[in-house]
Amino acid sequence: MGIKNNSRRNFINKCFSSGGLFIGGMLLINCRGKNESPGDESETKIQGNLKDPCKDLTDVSDGEIKKRESLGYVKQSAVPNNSCGNCALYIPAKPDKKCGGCILFKGPVYVEGHCIQWAAITT
Repeated sequence: MGIKNNSRRNFINKCFSSGGLFIGGMLLINCRGKNESPGDESETKIQGNLKDPCKDLTDVSDGEIKKRESLGYVKQSAVPNNSCGNCALYIPAKPDKKCGGCILFKGPVYVEGHCIQWAAITT
């Protein structure tokens, strides 16, 4: 009986230590990106002089930025023939603006962009 208890005890200890390592590793992976500079797919608010007005999110709330991210919006579509410019939800740029918009979220949108809610234009 002493051997079985020792085996169970060892098994339980190994399970907890393995689980702790797994959870710790996941926390490190999730925290790793917090201080890195944003890439093409993650947008942040930009202030000051802008070379590209489609990146200017200064007037966009954090909630709207999260909505953009949750919809997988990217400034350059990887899907052939599926871009914001040929999406039914796209709001074309006004003559004095370089960026369009979207019915689903606020802020500037690239005509070459894409998100998971892309919808074909019906005629």
